[in-house]
Amino acid sequence: MGLTDRVTRTGRVDEVDGSRRPEEDVESNARLTASTAVVLLVLLAAEGITILSVRSLLSPHIFIGMLLVPPVLLKIGSTSYRFVRYYRGSPAYRRKGPPPVVLRLLGPFVVAFTVIVLATGIALLVEPRSLRQSTLFLHKASFVLWFGAMTIHVLGHLLETTRVAPRDWVSRTRRDVRRAGARRWALVASVALGVPLGLLFVGRAGPWEAQRAPAVSAVHRFHHRHRVPPPAPTPARSQGPSSVPTTTIARPHLGGVSAITPPPVPSGIVSVPTTTPTKPSAHHRGKAHPHHHVTKKPKHGA
Repeated sequence: MGLTDRVTRTGRVDEVDGSRRPEEDVESNARLTASTAVVLLVLLAAEGITILSVRSLLSPHIFIGMLLVPPVLLKIGSTSYRFVRYYRGSPAYRRKGPPPVVLRLLGPFVVAFTVIVLATGIALLVEPRSLRQSTLFLHKASFVLWFGAMTIHVLGHLLETTRVAPRDWVSRTRRDVRRAGARRWALVASVALGVPLGLLFVGRAGPWEAQRAPAVSAVHRFHHRHRVPPPAPTPARSQGPSSVPTTTIARPHLGGVSAITPPPVPSGIVSVPTTTPTKPSAHHRGKAHPHHHVTKKPKHGA
C-alpha cells in the first residue's frame, strides 16, 4: 500500500514536516472517544432501567453506577485532550475544527453534571446518615439537569460516533492508524477496573435497604392501630329443620324445678340463657323427657 492511499483514508499530510503523526493523533483521539461513548451508552441504558424501580434494583443500580466511573474518566480525558490541543493552536486539530457551537458550549456542563451525579452517588454510600437527605436531593437534581444536557450531547454526536467508533474494531480500518490495540485495551481495562469497584460498593447498599424496612413496618403498624375491628361472630347453629337455641327457665312448683323449653319470659322470673346451642327438646318431638318431673294437677274435691 502506498503512502498516497494510506493518507487518503486518514487525512491530509501535515504541512509543516510532511509526516502523518499529527493527523494520526487526531484520528486516534476521535476513535478512542467514539468507542468509549458507545460503551457508556450501553451502560447508561442499563442504569436507566434500574432507575425505573430503584428500590428493588438498588444493588444493580450501585454496581452499574460504579462500573461507569472508569469509562467516564477515560472519555473526559480524551475530550479534554482534544480541547487543549485545539485551543493551543495545533494545526491538525485546527484543521479538524471544533464541534458545533451548541455542543461546544454544552460540553463543560455535561462534564460538570456527570461528575456531580457520580460524586453524590458515591457520597451517599460513604457519608454519615445525617448528611444523606441533602446529598440525595443534590443527586436527584443534578441527575435531572445531566439527563437534559446528555440527551442533546448524544443526539449531536450520534452520527459521528456511529461512523468512527467501529474503525478500531474492524480489520479493514484497524491498521490505518497505529496503536489501535492500545486504544482497545485502554477501553477494556476501564470496564474491567469498574467491576471490582462496583463489587466493593455493592456491599454498602445494606444500610439503605435496612432503612426502608422500618418505614414499611411503621405503615403496617399505623393500619393495624386504626383498622376497624371485625364484627363479632354469630353463634353457630346446629343444622336441622327445627334448630332453635334453647333457653332454660326456672319455675318453682310443688315438686321441684321444671325446665320448660322454650317459653315466654314472664315478669318477675329470672331467665338464664345458655351460650351453647342444644338439640331440640323431647317436647318438640312429641315425647316426654325422662328427666322431667311431671306434676299432676290435683282434682277438686279429692
